[in-house]
Amino acid sequence: MRYKEFKIIVEATLQPSELFQIKHINWRPAAFLKKLQDRTPFIKSQTGEKVIPSKGEFERLQKQINDVVKAKKNNPTAPSINFTIKTDKGEFKISDFEKADLQTPKGQITSIVNVQPLGIGIAADKTDKKIATSQQIKAAIENKQSILGKNLYQTIVNNEVLAQAGLLGQAVKKCAKEITEKTIPNIQAYDSKIQKILAIDAGEYLGILQMIYDTANFPKKQQFLKFLNAADLKNMIIIFPGTQNSSLGDSYGVQNKTTGHTIMISSKGGKGSTASGAAPSLNGLKISDNIKSKIKPGNGIDFLQIMQQRSALEQPFEGLNFLHKYYPESILPIYNKILPFSSDDIEKIKNNIKGVGKLPVKFNKIITSKMFKTDSTATDGGKLVYSAVKDLVKIFNEIQPIKDFRQTILEILDMNFVQIFSRATGGKLTADILWPGKVDGTVLLWSKIEAAEPTKAKLGFKIL
Repeated sequence: MRYKEFKIIVEATLQPSELFQIKHINWRPAAFLKKLQDRTPFIKSQTGEKVIPSKGEFERLQKQINDVVKAKKNNPTAPSINFTIKTDKGEFKISDFEKADLQTPKGQITSIVNVQPLGIGIAADKTDKKIATSQQIKAAIENKQSILGKNLYQTIVNNEVLAQAGLLGQAVKKCAKEITEKTIPNIQAYDSKIQKILAIDAGEYLGILQMIYDTANFPKKQQFLKFLNAADLKNMIIIFPGTQNSSLGDSYGVQNKTTGHTIMISSKGGKGSTASGAAPSLNGLKISDNIKSKIKPGNGIDFLQIMQQRSALEQPFEGLNFLHKYYPESILPIYNKILPFSSDDIEKIKNNIKGVGKLPVKFNKIITSKMFKTDSTATDGGKLVYSAVKDLVKIFNEIQPIKDFRQTILEILDMNFVQIFSRATGGKLTADILWPGKVDGTVLLWSKIEAAEPTKAKLGFKIL
C-alpha cells in the first residue's frame, strides 16, 4: 500500500461545523484564510488530489468568515456557514477537502506524516519504471541504500521523520523496541486511527522486524531458513524500492548478492489479496531441490535452468536454440536456415558489439526486420541481440510453446515470495507470515533490453 491509498483511509473531511468549532475558533478559521491568501493546496478527501485556490478567493471570503468568527465568539450557538471555493480544478464545497492541514500542529503530524518506507527515508532512490527490478536492487546495494536485517531496528529508531511525528512516531519506535525484546507490541493505549496506521503503513517494516526477531506467527520459518541456506534473517539485505516497479513486493530481501537470489516481500495490513505485477529477472529465482527433481528435457524447468546459466547476451540465442530443438513449429520463418546459433556465431556477435569484426551476412534479414532510431548508437551485434530477444518474447507470449512454463514459474515464485499480514487485533500488533506465498495469474516472458546496451538486461517475466 502506498501513500495516496493511505491518505484516503485515514483522513476526515472538513465540515463547516468543524471549521467554526468553538474550541478551535481562535486558530482554525485563520489557518483556513491563510491557505486562501497564500494559495497553498487543499487536498480532496476522496482522491488525494491537490487543488489550488484561485486568485481573489481570500479577498472574496475574508469578511464572510471573520463575521462568523465574531458571531461565534459572542454566541457559541450562532450558525456556521457553508460556501464553495474556486480552484484551478473547478469549484468545490469545503466538505470536499480533508481537514488534516487545519488541525493543531500535533494533530496534523499524527494524521498526515507518511510512516511508510518511502516517507521515513529508508527507501532507495526513485527510479524510472523502465528500470528493471534487478537493476534497481543492484543500484540500491551499490549506493548503500540497503539495510541488513540486524540493522533495521536502529534505522527505524534513528529516523528523523519519526522523531518529529509526535505520538505516531513514538508509537512506531515503541513497537520496534518491543519487537527486538521478543515481545508482541502492545498498542491498546493508542486510538483506532494510530493502530490502523501501525498495521497498514508502518507494518511494511515492522512486519519484517517481527519476522527477523521471531515475534511473528511464522509456522514454516525453519523450512524457509533451510531454503535460504541461512541460520537466521539478520544478514538478509533488505531494500525498500523507491519506485513501486513491482506490485508483487513492497520490499526485497537479497539473500545472496553473488547469485542475485531475491525474496519478494509483500506487506499487507489486514486481509491479503492475490499479488500481480512484474517480478525480478529469471536469474533472481532460486529453484528448490523438489522442483529440480521434476526436470525433463524440453520442459519449463529445463528452459529456466539453461537461462539462469547464460549471460544477458547469450540468453536470446540459447532460448531460440531451445525452441528450435524441442518446439520447431513455434519458430518464426525468418530464422529458417539460421538456427541453431553456434558458439562461433555467438562469439562473432560478442566481438562485433565490442567493435571487432563484422557479422555474417545471414543475420541481416533478422536485423532489418526491426525498426531502430536513425541516431541509434547500437552496433549490428547489439541490434541482433535486441531483435532475437523481441522475437523470443513474442513466441513465448503469443504461442506459449512450453506448456508447463506458467506453472513452473508460479511454483518457483511461490517459494521466493513471502507475504506478511500485519494486523491490529486485541490491542496487539500481530504479524502472520505466509511462505511459500500464493501467486496466480498469466505469466509472460519479458525484457527491457536496449539495442545500444544489449548486455545489461536479462530476461524476466510479468505476472498479470
